Amino acid sequence: MLEPAAPEGAPRPARRARLTHLLDRFFPDSRRGTRTGRRPPSLVYGLDDKVPPAALIPLAAQHAMLAVTFLIYPVLAATEAKLPADQISAMVSACAMSIGVATIIQCMRTRFGSGYLAVHIPAPGAIPLAVQALALGGLGLMATTTLLVGIAQLFIARLVRPLRVLLPPEVCGVAVSMLGVSLASPALRRALGLDHGPMVEENAVLSSLATVGIIVAITVFAPRRLKLFAVFAGASIGWIVALSLGAGRPEAPDAIAAAPLLALPTLTLPSFQFAPALFPLMALLVVMNLVDVLSVTVSLEKMNDADWRRAHMPAAQRAVTACGIGNILNGLTSGFQSGLSSSSVGLAFATQSTARVIGFTAGIMIFAIAFVPKAIVALTLIPSPVIGGILLYTSAYLVVAGMDLVTSRRLSERRVFVVGLSVLAGLSVALLPITRQLPLMLQPLFSTPLTVGALSAIMLNLLFRIGIAQEAVEEVPEGAHAFPFVRDFLENQGDNWGARRDVIAAAIPTVAQALELVADSGIAEGPIELRARFDESHLDVSVVYDGIVMEAPKERPSPEALLGDAQEQASFAAYMLTHLSDHVSFGRTGGRARIMVRFDH
Repeated sequence: MLEPAAPEGAPRPARRARLTHLLDRFFPDSRRGTRTGRRPPSLVYGLDDKVPPAALIPLAAQHAMLAVTFLIYPVLAATEAKLPADQISAMVSACAMSIGVATIIQCMRTRFGSGYLAVHIPAPGAIPLAVQALALGGLGLMATTTLLVGIAQLFIARLVRPLRVLLPPEVCGVAVSMLGVSLASPALRRALGLDHGPMVEENAVLSSLATVGIIVAITVFAPRRLKLFAVFAGASIGWIVALSLGAGRPEAPDAIAAAPLLALPTLTLPSFQFAPALFPLMALLVVMNLVDVLSVTVSLEKMNDADWRRAHMPAAQRAVTACGIGNILNGLTSGFQSGLSSSSVGLAFATQSTARVIGFTAGIMIFAIAFVPKAIVALTLIPSPVIGGILLYTSAYLVVAGMDLVTSRRLSERRVFVVGLSVLAGLSVALLPITRQLPLMLQPLFSTPLTVGALSAIMLNLLFRIGIAQEAVEEVPEGAHAFPFVRDFLENQGDNWGARRDVIAAAIPTVAQALELVADSGIAEGPIELRARFDESHLDVSVVYDGIVMEAPKERPSPEALLGDAQEQASFAAYMLTHLSDHVSFGRTGGRARIMVRFDH
């Protein structure tokens, strides 16, 4: 951070020493305006890293195994609708094939994929829509609704960038935390054995504790390379403990034996019949997917960039596009609606491996599993307490990751209530039995803490933006010291706007330098104004005065300029401003001269 401006009357050598320090610190760095992601030091395999086969196969297998376990969601929906066994098998195989292809598309760096390690899974929020569609028109109608959801996602992907102002980091943070809370309920039910009855099962608790205990122990205490296999090791040991304690599924051997080893998936085309009563549910699922995708991509961006500032909307747009393609494939094959896996984010965090080649390989594995019915049956029969242990670890990570997103910005009173009320709204669904008391059409909206919390955050963010002036002006008192005046002004406005802490901290010394430049050079005739303007993309701060317009030299001045007259020193300081912010412009506004410095937000 730059030092505060010297008070009036400070000796010239002190100012020269400060300028010399700035020169040594910031030159020859001439690419200040181009920000590139800095790799976090804890990351083992980054986005573009080549992963050796000895690590690639088990890492990808963990993601594939975790994704396939969520095939229980279409099984639940089909069982609720009382579909015959052959149709259930066909739907699950088609879903596995589609989410495998969608994962491959998602992980590729193209115009149709985010390029992040984001794995597709059957969407749990789609169960109510699937049950109603299956009850009204069977697999054909369910396929049609899934196809329409996918097409709608392709269109809404084009609106992701304009919607950025509606989804600032604190809203995404609430969504990420509520993702973790949403996973907590199924995780605890499985871990405690409550999915089979109202009584806690001791064997289930021991199995889940073994699973999560091994994962945490390896993640915290093991050498770095062993941490890559934390979830795989935890699941394997937990499975062994579950089998030894009798917490496994007794029907598993017979079900696996009855399934063929290899078989082509049976695909059912959509019937292209429409049920208008399902349209509100479909629209809600599209919005839910948008929030879910943004939450997952933000979490992955933060894992890959130590200097993360804001969501990268082009990547989120491509992620929504890939989700749309995946659901179109599910619709054309009568699979189950899919979305991005928040559990895979927790797995990537546990292994500190986010290489896209891992996701690409996992997609191939998931796709191949569609042709191996025995594998599908075996993986969907993983003991429930083991899945509960894995989900507990994932849930804990997501809750903390969401908090980190929320606190990355300066929280004004408005944003405190946006976050606090939204979290309470999301928790109300988990703590109170209110969902079943609502009309059937509204129940999916209140089905999970994620939907309630995220939508509440979006609506409250819109409401509390009313009355916030995005531009502030204050006259600089005569004789005021530049640094403390700028600090108080920007910190106060930063609190009101909810600007990022690091952006305000970087702006204070630079703006103080610009203000000192105008005040000390004698070019200002009369009062000087400080103007700040903020949006979700930039923070622009201008020093406005009556006088001549400063011009920064196009070439770097020689260090001897520090020993020259006041004009040479001012010219040197103006040149340095171009390297202390993301953009600097010198010109006039409203007939008055100005120096405007911009900081990316």
